[in-house]
Amino acid sequence: MRDSCLTCTRKHLAQALILESEMKRGYPNYLWLVVGHLAEAEEETLRDYPEFCSEIREHRLIFIESNGHYDLPIMKIISQITEREVADGTHAK
Repeated sequence: MRDSCLTCTRKHLAQALILESEMKRGYPNYLWLVVGHLAEAEEETLRDYPEFCSEIREHRLIFIESNGHYDLPIMKIISQITEREVADGTHAK
């Protein structure tokens, strides 16, 4: 299992947000690109941040079940990750 990387997690979440926007603009197959980036974000948190991994997974499964008709709280999760880093003293200034 690889080390967790919260920067990479945010990157995958940001990409999922962009692709979700494109999906809603008429590219329904982008749903699977969103799902893929959410799964990557999960993988990035699995080892050291299981709480984030579980939360992202929960949202990913709801998103799939709703066929993309679920508004992912991506900015909220990104904020939570940043707050965690700041609290831990590991967030780059």
